[in-house]
Amino acid sequence: LLEVIPNGGTVYVYGGLAGKVENVNPMDLIYHEKKLLGFYLEAWIKSGGLLQTLPRLMMAGKKVNAGLAPGGWSSSTFVDTTLENAHADIVKFLDSSITGKKLRIRFA
Repeated sequence: LLEVIPNGGTVYVYGGLAGKVENVNPMDLIYHEKKLLGFYLEAWIKSGGLLQTLPRLMMAGKKVNAGLAPGGWSSSTFVDTTLENAHADIVKFLDSSITGKKLRIRFA
């Protein structure tokens, strides 16, 4: 994934269910100024002390609940592809209307 994002782009890793992050080309990080960052929701919600924890928790809950409702972001459909075919599928999307389409890269 890091190889196909534009120069200066960022890939966020969230959670441990995806497994280890492997095969990172140092050239992407050094010369193409790409970033690989971890994100931990609990740490973000608690950052800023008690006065910011409650509003952040409520905001995150509101977004998640809206997404889980019928017609929310979780009910959208994806076009599945593999890492090997991702570039070709992205090019196909760009040659047509891509509004509302989501490409999901499936790792075996």
